[in-house]
Amino acid sequence: MTIQLCRWCGNDTQHATAAAIEHSNSGPGRILYACPGCMSLRRIIPLDQHPADGWGAPRYGKGRAPSIPSNP
Repeated sequence: MTIQLCRWCGNDTQHATAAAIEHSNSGPGRILYACPGCMSLRRIIPLDQHPADGWGAPRYGKGRAPSIPSNP
């Protein structure tokens, strides 16, 4: 199993979920991953559940997420 970095909290995890695509003007983009805690807390919708015509930007579930301090 590959260890991935969670884009939202910055922690390493073996249980990451693809959550979005980060685009790049000068080359290929990359997949952004989220840990299980951030997926739940921030209500992140997994990338494989995004609409087929989407651009890959992060998507969040309905309802207001709790206030979350930004990562320094």
